[in-house]
Amino acid sequence: MLALKIIGGVLLFLLALTLLPLRMELGFQTEFSLTLRYLFLSFRLLPGKEKEPEEEKREEQKKETEKKFDLKKSLKRQGFFGFLETLFELVEVTVNSVKGVLSHLKLKTFDLYLCLAGAEDAAEAAIQYGQLSGAVYSACGLLFGLTGCKRKAVSVDLDYEAEENRVDFSAKFSILPLFLLKEGISLLIHGLPPVRKLLSGGSVKKHNRKVTGNE
Repeated sequence: MLALKIIGGVLLFLLALTLLPLRMELGFQTEFSLTLRYLFLSFRLLPGKEKEPEEEKREEQKKETEKKFDLKKSLKRQGFFGFLETLFELVEVTVNSVKGVLSHLKLKTFDLYLCLAGAEDAAEAAIQYGQLSGAVYSACGLLFGLTGCKRKAVSVDLDYEAEENRVDFSAKFSILPLFLLKEGISLLIHGLPPVRKLLSGGSVKKHNRKVTGNE
């Protein structure tokens, strides 16, 4: 009985941890920055520590020796249509998981400023400005529709005197680890079969057209 109470207490404690928000701070100026905060803990994921040349060389060699997935071999084993079918299946599972995460994501602040440089070619910069404005505002509108946002600011500008493009971006958002765990398990369950197909070749479905005698 005591053992069951201890196990139950541990499970309740772990469940309580998944109900405390995981906060993220994402930014970009000259490079991306990403910081995760949970309770009193803080983890800076980006920018990472600079690696020594010898360490980078060892990692590259390790990747080469551990490389298992060969695109040409997979195409040969599954056939072109079989490969595409498996790939689309994996993409669909991933997109569904991402949508699930976004639906539970709480965007607290979002600040994006883009300035297009137009010093070199004013006419071309004006065309790019129109295209960029449409794409950025549409994408941000879709994002805000999925997540909502308390404080948001999006601005696209054009500077005919600037020689370099400028990007200033910062965002703060949070999500309950429970939802990340749920979508992660779902992705693992539904995404593992197509991944195994891509790596091993899987079963090949023939898409050859039948030829009749009347043709």
